[in-house]
This record gives sequence, structure tokens and C-alpha cells, in this order.
Amino acid sequence: MKHPASLFAALMLICLLSAAPGWADDVITSAPADTTPTPADNKTDTWRHFENLVNTINQAREDMAALRKQLQETKDEAERERIDNELTLLAADIDSLQAAWEMWATGGVDMQLFAPKTDQKFDWREEIQSVFEPIVVELRRLTERPRKIERLRSEQLFYQQRYAAAETALKNVVDYRARAPTPDLAEAFSALEERWQKRRDDLQSRLQLTDFELEELLAPSRPGEEKTGEVLQELLSGRLVNLLLAVLAAALTYTVLWLLSRAYSRYTQRRGYKRSFLARAMHLAYMVVALILALFAAMAVLYARGDWILLGLLLIMLVGAALTLQRSLPGYFNEAKLLLNVGPVREGERVIYQGLPWKVQTLSMNATLANPLLCGGRMAVPVSTLFSLTSRAYDEREAWFPSRENDIVILSDNTYGRVVLQTPECVQMRVGGAIKTYPTSAFLDSKPQNLSLEGFGVSVTFGVDYRHQAAVMTDMPTVLKDYIGARLKAHTFGAQLQDCSVEFDAPAASSLILVVSTLFAGEAAESYHAIRRLLHGLVVEACTAHGWVMPYDQLTVHLTRAETPSMEEGAEKTG
Repeated sequence: MKHPASLFAALMLICLLSAAPGWADDVITSAPADTTPTPADNKTDTWRHFENLVNTINQAREDMAALRKQLQETKDEAERERIDNELTLLAADIDSLQAAWEMWATGGVDMQLFAPKTDQKFDWREEIQSVFEPIVVELRRLTERPRKIERLRSEQLFYQQRYAAAETALKNVVDYRARAPTPDLAEAFSALEERWQKRRDDLQSRLQLTDFELEELLAPSRPGEEKTGEVLQELLSGRLVNLLLAVLAAALTYTVLWLLSRAYSRYTQRRGYKRSFLARAMHLAYMVVALILALFAAMAVLYARGDWILLGLLLIMLVGAALTLQRSLPGYFNEAKLLLNVGPVREGERVIYQGLPWKVQTLSMNATLANPLLCGGRMAVPVSTLFSLTSRAYDEREAWFPSRENDIVILSDNTYGRVVLQTPECVQMRVGGAIKTYPTSAFLDSKPQNLSLEGFGVSVTFGVDYRHQAAVMTDMPTVLKDYIGARLKAHTFGAQLQDCSVEFDAPAASSLILVVSTLFAGEAAESYHAIRRLLHGLVVEACTAHGWVMPYDQLTVHLTRAETPSMEEGAEKTG
């Protein structure tokens, strides 16, 4: 009995799918409440499809009844097994046809909604396999040609080796047959020759077939066929477009959410609001959600484009990132403490980073450090670099750097100059008309003395003869102070003079030492060396005007009497 039920069922399903849209429109427009066709929608095609489907179902049931009767009458086990398999297939076809009939007759109702609920045990291995199965299938399809070429090359080598061995064996058998001493032995070699010749011919046929398949795969494409390079180019271009779209969607999503967060942060900073712990926690959660939404955007693009390979690779990367996150969780915990402003470094405090003081302006994904006295004194550093640092509250009087640009400074090696540039990396000074550059750390180690910040003092020492001992302890300091002060005020930088004093310092071997001390405002720092030279000149001028002797260092030689020659000895020597 002929039984084309499976093929016929497939053909009927195709017919149903092709006719369903037009029929559905008729049902929707003509019978929204009653799914049974009415005379108003009695179209020839619709009823013909109904009739064909019902007849097919009835015929399939009759075939099943005939097969069951045949199964009862058959005694052969092999035949019974074959009929049983046909019954199973026919039952499945009848079920599918019945489901299609009911779905069509009811207006497209999903019959699975009315199927009995079955409790299925969740198996995560099967779920993961179902997720990654399309990826494996796609990769297998992409690598089918090179894998087939490699297999054919292995078979080619396999048959070549065996064909060469069979050819050698056949030649030996033929040679022995030709030289056989007896007819019986020659007949035995002839049978052996026939067997090896058949084996050689079989290997030769297989080798030729393998060579033909390999040549077909390696041959250039025919004019009507699509070239392999074009296929590869199309494949790569499609993958590249999908990747670019996914990256663009993720970047756009994250950028928009990040800009909203940044705008809110700037608004709160302009208002002078101090972010509380709750606000920081909400901001941290917001950034995490922004990252997750960006990943979802990329996955949605790949899903919509149907690129299962890139989607699977993205999922694999996410799983790997989750496993890595589990091992590096303590580091992220410390970073979260900093972001919540409860760590060792806090926002708005002072921290020493790379040997320089910085103000912690913001703590976000990157920490923003600022030094107002440095050119380019604003940097963004990863939060992880602050784990080993500790910040503290600072006073407004604390200096952020010992100098400012255009300040006059003196270094520990007596280098005198004007600061023209200071950055986190270097400090440049104008020394004697030339520019001298110091690394910032070396500049700080030289203990710069800032003359322009709050003023500076210039002191000179001089000595007077012991004959003025009484005047030194009475009116000489006052007279010198008035004289030098008056002359300094008459000078161009006299307006910056804040104080002038003359005091006795200490007695020396041949003089009495006095100290002239002056104090100037920072505006006169550029005249530091000129002031020192002027003070020395004014001291000499005042001593000359008042007749005060300024002794100089001299050598006095004392001779004993025994060493002094007599007058007579001297006269004799001269005579």
C-alpha cells in the first residue's frame, strides 16, 4: 500500500501558510466574534482549502486503520517493526494536521495555550547548549570548506601511500609469476596477481575521486558562481557592520547617561551642594546601571541583526568578566569605598601624590586632583592609584607650592632668579638672563626662599675700631639707623622699606661687630642684590662722615729682647 502521508502533510502545510494571510483578513473583517465561516465570507479558495485539509486528515486516519489491521495480521517481526514505525510517523502527521486545522479554523489561536502543563526539570547544561548551539553551527558552516579541504588532503596522502605499496606488490607478483618453475605455482601467482590488481584498481579509483574533489574545491570559481573572496568579503563586511553598530549603540547609550550624570554633578557643584553618602551611592548605582544598559544595547543590536557569532562571543566575554570579577572583588570593594567617600582619600581634602600636594576635587570613575599654583595643575588619575594614599583636611593658610610664577626665589645653593613656569613635572627660572630648568622634585629639595611672597630681609655686618667702644654701646647704632634709613627711603625702592635697625653683634679680635638689618616688601625682591650692595656702601659712607675708623686685618710681629740686635752690633755691621 502506498503511503505518502508525510510528504503530503508537508505540502499541505505549505499551502496553508501561503493561503493563511488572505483567509485571516477575511475572518477579521467578516467574523470577528464567530470563527465559523459565514455565507458572507464564503470564498471559493477558503472553502477549498478547508475541504482539502479535512480530506487529508480523514485519509490519513483511514491509512492508519489499514496499517493497524495489517499489523495484527502480520507475523514476521521485521515487517511488524516496519509497520509500527510507519504508524508512529503517521500519528505524528495526523497530530500536526489536526493542530493546523484547529488553528486555521479558530482564527490563528495558539493551541499550545490549551496543552496540559508539564513540569520540566531545569537543566542549566541544556540551556547553555541551546544558547550556544547557533554559534557552533555558524562557526561550523564558516569553516566547512577549509575543513573539507584538509580532510581530502589527508585522504589523498592515505591513498597515495597505499597505491604505491600496492603497485610495488603487484610488480613483484607479476615478476614471480613469469618466472614460476611449475604450472601450479604459476596458477597460484596468477590468482594472487588478480587479487592485488583489483586492490590496486580500487585504490586508484578512490585516489582519482579524492583528487577530483580536491581540484573542484581548489579550482577558481566559474563565471556563474560566487567567488570565495567575494563571499569572504561579504561575510566580513556584514560582521564588521554588525560590530560597528553594536559598539555605536553601546557607546551612545553610555555617553548619553554619562553626560546626564556629569550635567547633574556640575549643577550641584555650581550650587555649592556637598554630596551626601546617599547621593554618592545612588551615583555609583547609576553608573553601574548605565554600563549594563550599554551592554544590553549592544546585545539588542546583534540580536536584531541575527549575528549569533558576535552575540555569543559577547556573552562569553561577559561570563569571563564575571569570573574575573569574582577574583578581583576586594579591589573593587576598595574602589567602591573611595567612590562613596568613606575611604582613606576623601573629596575636598589634601593629599600628597608624586611628592606634590593636591586637592581632591572629585571622586568618580577617575579622581580629579588639582593644584591651583601649578600650570596644568589638574589631572585625572584612576581611583585605584589612591588606594595607598591618605588625605587630610587642610587649612586655608596652607600653601600649595612654595612659589608662584613671576616670584623671585633664592635656592639653597644661592641661585637667584625669577620663576617663569612651574608645572607638575618641572620649574623654569630666569637666572642671569638665561632659563634654567629644574625637575619639580629637585626644585623642592633645594628649599627655595621666596622673596616676593611676604617680603624679605637683607643684613650686613661691619666692624669699628675698639677706640669707639663707648659710642658703640650708646649713640652709634641710633645714628647709623637714622642715616641709613633716610638714604634708603630716598632710593627708588625706598617705598618698600618696612624696617631698618642697627645692633651690636659681638666683639672680634681687632674690631667691634655691628649688624645692619633691613626688611622690605616683596615688590622690591628684584633689587635684592642691589640693596645688599647699597647697604655696604652706606655703612662705609656713614663711618667716613662721622670719623669712625673701620679697622682692617693686619699682622703684628712681636720680637723678644734676646732676638733684638744691639746698636753697636748694628753699627759694626753697617761700618
